[in-house]
Amino acid sequence: MDQVILQGIPFDADERGLMELLRIRPGTKNASEFSSILAQAKTLARPKAAFGIATARTVDHDAVEIDGIRFTSRVVRINLEKAGVVFPFVATCGTELEDWSQGMTGMLHAFWADSLMLMALGSAVGVLESHLKERLGGGAALSTMNPGSLEDWPLGEQAALFRLLGDATEAVGARLTDKMVIRPLKSVSGISFVSEEGFTNCSLCPRQGCDSRRAPYDAGLYGKRYGL
Repeated sequence: MDQVILQGIPFDADERGLMELLRIRPGTKNASEFSSILAQAKTLARPKAAFGIATARTVDHDAVEIDGIRFTSRVVRINLEKAGVVFPFVATCGTELEDWSQGMTGMLHAFWADSLMLMALGSAVGVLESHLKERLGGGAALSTMNPGSLEDWPLGEQAALFRLLGDATEAVGARLTDKMVIRPLKSVSGISFVSEEGFTNCSLCPRQGCDSRRAPYDAGLYGKRYGL
């Protein structure tokens, strides 16, 4: 599988916008301390991403195979059977920021550092998505699935995804723990693909009160599209 490593990703966090988001009042002691922490983060941040270019092959009614690695999920199988080329990926805030965050003292500073790591991850994901869309061209509709986001594709499938990505995970400093958690913690993995229908994990997830929801839950979608 061909692999692409994306490094040198800029972390251009807007200080004023972040202070508004984090409810830090300008001119206060907190504002001064946050400015100092943000300056450190900007110096250290090295967000990264990596992706592979491959094709998925249906092996049975609820599984696909990508470069000899089996993924068990009916939703993944149906989503990928018409996709052609697929792009397994990992994106991360980088070990540099996570190591730095470990030195934060006090809950408030730790929360700020956590927020900045999340912003750095967002920078990595943004560059990854832009790179994939540019590669595909033609305004292709890019969809993504992430292991652990749905009951049909549990977190344990993360191991297969990391095996598929191989050395690319090491190149960006991402590793998988025995509990299937990616370190640095502000990291994400998944498979991106082109879909005429479009797909969002959230449309199949009934969990309520999720701040990260990007689409409403569609209670009938499993039955209509996946025959479950």
